[in-house]
Amino acid sequence: MIRVVHNAKKRTLYLSSALSAITLAIGLTGCGTPSATNSLSSDKTNSPQTKNLGTANVAYAGSLQLVNDTELGPNFTHQTGIAYIGRGGGSFGVAHLISSDQITPNVFESVGVAPIQLLEPHYTSYAIGFASSPLVIAYSPTSPFAPTFKAIAQGKLPLKTLFTLMESKNFHLGRTNPNTDPQGQAFIMMMQLAVKYEHLPSGTSQKILGGTNNPNQIFSEESILSRLQAGQLDASSAFLSEVVQRHLPYISLPSAINFGDPADQSIYATTHLRLSDGKTVTGSPLEIYVTPVQHTPDAKAGVSFISYLLSKPGLAVYEKNGYELTPPVIYGNRSAIPMSILKEVKAN
Repeated sequence: MIRVVHNAKKRTLYLSSALSAITLAIGLTGCGTPSATNSLSSDKTNSPQTKNLGTANVAYAGSLQLVNDTELGPNFTHQTGIAYIGRGGGSFGVAHLISSDQITPNVFESVGVAPIQLLEPHYTSYAIGFASSPLVIAYSPTSPFAPTFKAIAQGKLPLKTLFTLMESKNFHLGRTNPNTDPQGQAFIMMMQLAVKYEHLPSGTSQKILGGTNNPNQIFSEESILSRLQAGQLDASSAFLSEVVQRHLPYISLPSAINFGDPADQSIYATTHLRLSDGKTVTGSPLEIYVTPVQHTPDAKAGVSFISYLLSKPGLAVYEKNGYELTPPVIYGNRSAIPMSILKEVKAN
């Protein structure tokens, strides 16, 4: 089954596989093992049509840097002959750079659809969700709190202990900017849910965070885990996929508070966060969406990259790197999706 998110009403409908020609009788979670034959066949890979498409210029949420730049991008170039370049940043920050014409990628990968909505209707009219990545708490093995972290991770101490630790004055916590990054927003809203589901005292969130925009805790999405690895932080927010890729120790969070399970969307939607610009965001699953960016160079190369990403080999790279593959989500104008992309989605 597919989930279609309609632009006008911003809601998700579940459609059966008999609904239309693009209907998907698939379960993406079954794509863990790459197929022996890439969906881009060797004759297509070697054709002038693919080699002369230019460069796939991909702007992505910073948490996707390793999977894109070290594996997916090089694999894509190897299979298609099309060059790849990438750049990362907070999803909202990247969307603002695109909408102000400061950067001109032909593909944008976002955490959630809200950053993509900033590009409508001039730069895009659809997006496809394909994976999620729950929030976890990554921790430094050199932290003085490391033995306690490990005991919590192993279930020897209750999760409630973690939040008590984070209230300590000498605790160094890292998180990303909620004004530019969905992870930063979700971390704060996770704290709201933790108070309820872990039966924490009221005021716990404020004690830990020290305010929504506490400059002592906020770091860029691209650098925060490097700071953690360098021992500058005791713990930080992270996606499960990131800690898997970097081989970092971490503490899992229950699905009701980790923003990683689309089935818990109604729970996440009970949380709200007011940003510095006065806008209020509502909690939603941390799903990865990809969209082409219109009116930018080498648009066909971008479409080819999306087709590869959504192919079995492309999705296998994501799954190997800790992402949880989800049934595909079509957001926006379904009729605008090229057949080359629909073909790969339907094949899974």
